[in-house]
Amino acid sequence: MQPATCALALLALVASVAQAAPHGAMRVVNGETAKLGQFPYQVRLTLHVGNGQQALCGGSLLNEEWVLTAGHCVMLAKSVEVHLGAVDFSDNTNDGRLVLESTEFFKHEKYNPLFVANDVALVKLPSKVEFSERVQPVRLPTGDEDFAGREVVVSGWGLMVNGGQVAQELQYATLKVIPNKQCQKTFSPLLVRKSTLCAVGEELRSPCNGDSGGPLVLAEDKTLVGVVSFGHAQGCDKGHPAAFARVTAFRDWVKKHTGV
Repeated sequence: MQPATCALALLALVASVAQAAPHGAMRVVNGETAKLGQFPYQVRLTLHVGNGQQALCGGSLLNEEWVLTAGHCVMLAKSVEVHLGAVDFSDNTNDGRLVLESTEFFKHEKYNPLFVANDVALVKLPSKVEFSERVQPVRLPTGDEDFAGREVVVSGWGLMVNGGQVAQELQYATLKVIPNKQCQKTFSPLLVRKSTLCAVGEELRSPCNGDSGGPLVLAEDKTLVGVVSFGHAQGCDKGHPAAFARVTAFRDWVKKHTGV
């Protein structure tokens, strides 16, 4: 059994994210390019961690002033640059996206980096945003459904191939949720717990570095069921499952802090 990796983590810093070049015709990982407005809840986070270094993460817009992301994303951050309503970062053209700077963010009180436990965080926007066709809150789940066997969609601007470069255009891929017991055969039961959700894609589809904190939604209605958390030590393009923070396990925590 290979250990989990923080390949999706903030610790794997990606400097000068917006200036990276696309890597040929490959997708993240083996996904498709999103259209403007296709994922209006998708947030891109550029995390400033000091010494001129930046890291890339994703997030989900919860309402007019809150974004849900991964705990490991904000662990070292000094400030967070939040991009809403964006798809293409291949140039600096002002395409109507919203860009805000946040200094108010926090990870789950019981976040444990060693076991990647409670890997969720909240970012508060400096002012409330207005919704549009390109900027909309994500649908949150109700109840405690397991979701095993359901088709889900992950999206982000992370690496398009393991060890490659970040995507300039938002990428997405369809995966399928697998039972936690099955996922524990890849990762340790210490890592895959009740608050973890695992999903795997055909044709080596998977989230990768830079997709951390991004949304995993049901394919049928885009209900948010997972937050990108960690992957396998062998890399993103080996066909292994990816692990997500299970959103139903953190609904009360989200409501407590945001009212959503």
